[in-house]
Amino acid sequence: MIEVLSGTENMKRDFQNLLKAEEGMGPLFRLYAWKEPTVSVGLFQELREFPVCVVRRPTGGGALLHGWDISFSVADLKERWGKNYKVIYLSFMNSLKKHLEKFGITLEISKYSGAYDGYFCFYHPTFGELTYGGKKIVACAMRGLKRSFLLHGSLFLRFDYDFAQRITGVPKEVLKDRLISFEELGIGQKELLNVLGDFFASLRLRKTSDSL
Repeated sequence: MIEVLSGTENMKRDFQNLLKAEEGMGPLFRLYAWKEPTVSVGLFQELREFPVCVVRRPTGGGALLHGWDISFSVADLKERWGKNYKVIYLSFMNSLKKHLEKFGITLEISKYSGAYDGYFCFYHPTFGELTYGGKKIVACAMRGLKRSFLLHGSLFLRFDYDFAQRITGVPKEVLKDRLISFEELGIGQKELLNVLGDFFASLRLRKTSDSL
């Protein structure tokens, strides 16, 4: 079931799940949407003012405009997923990639791990994010504590380029050159939610099996 909450509540719940995972609870999964257009700012970025709600993420990376995306998160003990963050990241995103490719599309996992220009994360697909034809279609970020991790991100269901240009100041031509939405590929919300439901069900089954 998808939750529709404010940006503040969404980020609060993701961080609470990270803390719960640190105490040994998990895996904890969320699938959610944003009640209103919101800019989420990376943990280490300076806060800026925008004509929409602004919230700080518990993870790093660049700022992202939400409102037409479907977001996800998973929090769990690191030992259940892999020996390091890179293995965890790739394990999760490879599985998500395979499920999304059931739509008959070909996606790639970005290997870019360098710095990127600009305040917003549209400019470069960073490590672990999914792209279609070189354009970002799934954004994600990760944070770890001593025992646990939080991995969360957003799938661009649709994108209002004119609105985004007004809010971010990034020309819509640049946005269209750097990202793409699922609706632009002919994939609607119902179909996307069905595949995401199957994806999370497979993760729950796998983690339950691993713990036996």
